[in-house]
Amino acid sequence: MLTRVPDHFSSNLKFDFAKLPATVTDRSSALMSVLGIIFGSMLLGLGIFELLNFINAENMGGKSLLTVEIGAVFVIFLALGLIIGSVFSFIRAKKIFFDGKEFKIFCRPAVGVTYSFSEPLSGYAGVRLRVLFIQSGLFNKNRYIIDLYHQDPNKIIPLYISTKNKNIRKIWEGYAKMFKLPALSIGDRGLVQREYADLDKSLKELADAGKLPFIASGKFPAPSSLEIEEKKLETVIEPAGIYWDTFSTLFLFIAIAAVFLLTAGGVYLTIIGTTLPLKYWALGAILLVVVAYFALKLFNSYRLIISDSHIAVCETLFGSVLKMDTLDVKKIENVELSYNPTIDRYSLAIISDDKIITFGSRLPVSDLLWLKDYVIRKLTGN
Repeated sequence: MLTRVPDHFSSNLKFDFAKLPATVTDRSSALMSVLGIIFGSMLLGLGIFELLNFINAENMGGKSLLTVEIGAVFVIFLALGLIIGSVFSFIRAKKIFFDGKEFKIFCRPAVGVTYSFSEPLSGYAGVRLRVLFIQSGLFNKNRYIIDLYHQDPNKIIPLYISTKNKNIRKIWEGYAKMFKLPALSIGDRGLVQREYADLDKSLKELADAGKLPFIASGKFPAPSSLEIEEKKLETVIEPAGIYWDTFSTLFLFIAIAAVFLLTAGGVYLTIIGTTLPLKYWALGAILLVVVAYFALKLFNSYRLIISDSHIAVCETLFGSVLKMDTLDVKKIENVELSYNPTIDRYSLAIISDDKIITFGSRLPVSDLLWLKDYVIRKLTGN
């Protein structure tokens, strides 16, 4: 589940401290607000027109687009809500100033008076990276947020917000080094802290310096969901069998539904004596592709390979390697559980400055915790 924290307004923000004093404004997209007002006004006009049409017409046959009075009233209220929400979204904003030692924040709410407060940089605990899931109708995406973390949620300062994760860890670590504050992230065991001086150190270097927490579960027997083969030069870890979760069931259902639709349509057209038209054959070909795709998804699996020099995640199909992502062991800085709010799943994330590779998104969280500790032990030689 998502961590409930007060959100920022913007989806595209960068606090640039190249020149002091620095300032940034956190507000919703002006373009989206204007589009909301325009679309809401069009809906309002349509609703009023239909309502007047309903009241004045002697009969409704063919004259009203909505035909029912309650439908027009609903459209009017929907339009008013959209317009008011867009206006409020445009009005509310935070303006933040920084002089090198202290932040000054001016808050303008949608309703009420503007207020301000100040907070010294020394009052902040660290630079936090988090991911929030946002949804607008049928469309959804992740919002990557880097902020200065404070125990008082109202004093949290946005530093960088984007819907793209390109170089997000480098940007996060850059802010932490600049402010000389710990880098904070939300892990499987709460808020994870890493000192800014240790950000460029590998997992092995941290282990040698005694800066990794005590890890025990990796010594326990492997869970039944994992098959582990320890060879002379490498260790291969693979999920055991097919993990049947909601998505696997959905894939199978879609494949069966496509086959049923194709078969039922062919039988029906044969019974009524109709020659199968070309468009039916085209639809059949598309449905067969759908069947093949979702059937293969059920047998798609992943392997995690650990050696002395590298760690790799291989995507396989019936034992054949389709894709491989590799990381140099010396460049791995962290191993943690990563939450993907889009699909509401955890996976094992193996992290370097250059990239992140993930494994085990279909595994139970308890098994991922065991795997995390096991991988850390393998990488650090403990």
